[in-house]
Amino acid sequence: MRKLFAVAAFLAVSSSHAAEELKFGDVNYFLKQGQFNLSQDLSQTFYKETPKTGSELETRGVLSETRFGFGITDRLNVYLGVDYAYDREVEDLKTTTNAAFSQDGFAAPTLAANYRLMSQNTDRYNVDFGAVARINLEDAETGYSVGQDSADGNFSTGRNGLELNARMGRKWNEANEWQLAAGATYHQDGERVQKASSNDETYDIDSSLDTYLRATYQYRPVNEFMILMSAQATRLGEVDQESDSNRIVDPSHVDLDFVFRAKYLITDTLIGSFRYDMARNARYDREVNGSGIALKRRQDFFGIGVDLLF
Repeated sequence: MRKLFAVAAFLAVSSSHAAEELKFGDVNYFLKQGQFNLSQDLSQTFYKETPKTGSELETRGVLSETRFGFGITDRLNVYLGVDYAYDREVEDLKTTTNAAFSQDGFAAPTLAANYRLMSQNTDRYNVDFGAVARINLEDAETGYSVGQDSADGNFSTGRNGLELNARMGRKWNEANEWQLAAGATYHQDGERVQKASSNDETYDIDSSLDTYLRATYQYRPVNEFMILMSAQATRLGEVDQESDSNRIVDPSHVDLDFVFRAKYLITDTLIGSFRYDMARNARYDREVNGSGIALKRRQDFFGIGVDLLF
């Protein structure tokens, strides 16, 4: 009888630590050596910024996000990311006399590397470390409009960036999976050109540091269907911009982002998805030449995507 209890206890402990197989589409899935991954998201974006100065700026457009990944080894993956915004127009809703202007174009491309330190196949959890470099290739330009006189800007931020991150997660049964992530992004100093009717104005942008925490849960009741939900808190560091005649300071603040994604495994190597993101942006006082301007902001976007493994 003692031997029977001992065997039962051993089986219980073994089953509680047994690893679930990570499949394509799982949050903690890691590319195997020689595998390629191509993902494409197409989203309708919306952003509204309301300063207490009589204006209400609304930005609407389409954002294309492309990621290409490759598994160098089972523990080392690399990625290239390219984002492009088009038909992204800025309009002042408080007036009908000012023309709209666009902020289209490429964002800074990203180069990323992820290293899997621990895997739930051999350990209890998946633990990854990553680095992301954002390489600015063009000057940032902000458009303007006064009456029917307007000029377009672009989608560049004007700064290079380096992000370091860490992730920990586990798929504890066939249907349930979680992941926690933390990271920090350092933005180098750079420049931004403010378009104007006569002389454009160049702002020097100081460096800043952002940090974030993210929690993700995915429910996969059957192999083909997945529901993902995540929440992220980002502390954006103070950003100081200064030209020959003006100074703009955005103080440090915390933004919250919530993501819902429904995914369907069309084939063993192809996933289609629907995505909805909603941001709870903090209200803060932007300082312009020593005077505070209260900002109220709102941002969300929704779209579709595909994820291909080959």
